[in-house]
Amino acid sequence: MVPAVFGLSRPPAAGYDITAFLLRGYYIVRKKKTMAYTHTYDIPYFLVDRHRKLRVTALMQFLEDMAIRHSEVCGVGLDHYEENQVAWVLAKWDITIHSYPGFNQQVHVTTQPVSFRNFFGFRQYKMKDDNGTLLAEASSLWIFIDLKKKKPVRVSEEMINAFGLTPDQNKPLPIKAPEAPEKKQYESRFAIRPGDIDTNKHANNIRFVEWALNTLPPELIDGKRATRVMVDYRKELLYGEEVFSFADFFEDKSGYISNHLISNGQKNACLLTFMWKET
Repeated sequence: MVPAVFGLSRPPAAGYDITAFLLRGYYIVRKKKTMAYTHTYDIPYFLVDRHRKLRVTALMQFLEDMAIRHSEVCGVGLDHYEENQVAWVLAKWDITIHSYPGFNQQVHVTTQPVSFRNFFGFRQYKMKDDNGTLLAEASSLWIFIDLKKKKPVRVSEEMINAFGLTPDQNKPLPIKAPEAPEKKQYESRFAIRPGDIDTNKHANNIRFVEWALNTLPPELIDGKRATRVMVDYRKELLYGEEVFSFADFFEDKSGYISNHLISNGQKNACLLTFMWKET
């Protein structure tokens, strides 16, 4: 018999390991062959826009948080990374947003690594509401880094097994690449502040998205919502560096598109593409 977990007497469904975790009243369970992890978020006031809808940057923060939470559950979290001087660094996003949840709603985010290949890890996400309606889905590419050498390192079999996968599960995910702005219609400069730095001691990946969006004039995107976000991180940015942000915005038959470039003035650090539709 499966013992009660944290006072709950209902065991996980058949086909799952005995390992189970309780999070906000939900079992988070490890499948025998693969592992999916789900967490429920309440949407607070400080993460919504003036229309009381979840900001796209906040949605992306949920996804980033899910990768960390999942690592912790699998026993290869921040303490493991610090002790072994390794880290997962986000390289690419391809996010499709079907509908934005609003203030005080609950969303259920599920993530699962689908493959590891050399020093790459591919992870997928889905966000649903209480009715099971799909709100957003994403594919991502991560690079496993040796922090001492500042170089990619092959993902160990121990790490692969921790996430419930095997070395032969190594098929890469197709992730559409963003495009660089050609005309550079809009330009802004930003300073990297201490609060922009994360545990990897560089500017957090969400800051690149904020810099890109803050380069667009507010009236340009007023009444529009991003339905797809593609990001290609190419270079880390550090505290004290100056950030140069460039953007183009145009309309085509599918809607509106903005292409963005983030640079430190010498090298390109990030490319981003947003697809927009009127609300």
